[in-house]
Amino acid sequence: MLYKHLKQMTHSRWAIFSDVHANLEALQAVLADMEGVERRFCLGDTVGYAANPSKCLEEVRRLNCPVLMGNHDEAVASHSSLQGMNAAAQAGIEFSRRKLTAGQREWLANLPLVFTEADCQFVHGSLSEPWDYILDPEDAWAHFSRQTAPLCFCGHSHRPMAWHLDDAGHLSFKIGAGRIQLPQGGKALVNVGSVGQPRDRNPHACYVIYEPQTRQVEFRRVPYDIVKTQTKILKARLPEFNALRLAEGR
Repeated sequence: MLYKHLKQMTHSRWAIFSDVHANLEALQAVLADMEGVERRFCLGDTVGYAANPSKCLEEVRRLNCPVLMGNHDEAVASHSSLQGMNAAAQAGIEFSRRKLTAGQREWLANLPLVFTEADCQFVHGSLSEPWDYILDPEDAWAHFSRQTAPLCFCGHSHRPMAWHLDDAGHLSFKIGAGRIQLPQGGKALVNVGSVGQPRDRNPHACYVIYEPQTRQVEFRRVPYDIVKTQTKILKARLPEFNALRLAEGR
């Protein structure tokens, strides 16, 4: 039975996504695109910024897959101070706080920060510090010092990317686009980008499909009805910037 389970897991495909940020149209487009994928993982920040936090949360819950806590999730669930966050982020969090039920906020509050399956780790930001961004080699070094598995997936920066630390201690990275063959040996870190608010100048929703058997990662870009999402954001009286940035991928 164990051998059969491992064989099925090895031949499966995984869909890993992050940073939905209450963008229902982007989430639904991505879920349709990943139809038929065997395993799914959500790396957090389901809420914040856009106008459908409750509906997005319920869509993610219905997947019955591992879901991690992001910094916006934590802020919405805990009602902690928003000092240090920019105005666009604060407005989205305050809006989500008003729209979610007590039960939904409790669900967010109980999400884990890290998840491990097989030889993979999953985190929202960084294994070094939960809400750290991994944008440069120094950030990557700090993360890899805590990564114990050969492969880790993260989100948080909204920028798709793949890092590799080889056995000799050499660090390299690639911009996340198309299909990437992960190197053998060392440690790899894949940033899956953002479903609901990409920041790499590509407005299409982003997530990855991982094939454990071949160690290949495919960065998927999915178009969605951006105008509909923008209209909802403006109607909800959220910052205009939260709407405008979607069409520019920033």
